[in-house]
Amino acid sequence: MSYHAELPALSEAERSTLERYLDLLVETLGERLLEVSVYGSVARGESWPPGMPIRSDLDLMVVTSEPVPAETQTRLLDATMPLFLESGRQLGPVFRTPDELEHPKAAAMAEYLEQFRRDAIVLYDASRRLRQ
Repeated sequence: MSYHAELPALSEAERSTLERYLDLLVETLGERLLEVSVYGSVARGESWPPGMPIRSDLDLMVVTSEPVPAETQTRLLDATMPLFLESGRQLGPVFRTPDELEHPKAAAMAEYLEQFRRDAIVLYDASRRLRQ
C-alpha cells in the first residue's frame, strides 16, 4: 500500500514503522481512538541535511474520546523504542482529548496547538474511517 504520500521526508523504513505504530494504536485504543495526525517538521516536509547524526522526531497527535490511562500511555510510548532502533526516527506521540484541544488551559498550550493545526496531516480519522 502506498502509505502517507504527503510525507516525502520519510524513508521507506520510517513509513513502515509509522504504519505499524498506527496499527498498534488502533488495536490498543479501539473505539476510543478518534484521530492520529503528524505535525511539526516532518508534516512541513522539512528534511535534515544528509549526514546529520540525528533526525527530527516524528510528532504524532493521538486524539482519543477519553483520557488514555497512564499505564496505557507508557506502554504505547515504550513501543516506540524498537521502531526507533529499526528506522532511526523517534516517534513522539502526544495523547489528547477533543476537549483538551478545544480548550487549552495555558497560553503556551494554545500557541502549541495553533502550530499543530497549521501543520497537521491526518493519518487516521475514525469518523470517516480514513486511513491514508
